[in-house]
Amino acid sequence: MKSLIIMSVVFYGSVLMAGMGMNMPTYSDFDTNQDGQITQKEFESSQEKRMTKQAEAGKMLRNAPNAPSFKDVDVNGDGVINAAEFKSHQSQQRPTMGKGMK
Repeated sequence: MKSLIIMSVVFYGSVLMAGMGMNMPTYSDFDTNQDGQITQKEFESSQEKRMTKQAEAGKMLRNAPNAPSFKDVDVNGDGVINAAEFKSHQSQQRPTMGKGMK
């Protein structure tokens, strides 16, 4: 019984920590038609749905004005976001996530 409680605490603690501050969307969250590229329409629609979902969950959207634009992520300017651009943008954002939220 004691080991079951310990395993439960470890499991749920891991689940909670995984979501704290690093709840970043995946490429497939934005590539809604799964064609391997994110169009501006897909990007903006997915971003809007994500913010709506967070607002409905009661989360404060203090950083909403700082959300990246399509052009911020489409660094080569070809009109679509590929997986490499998306990954690069997220890796740049990861160190700044959660700062100023004390």
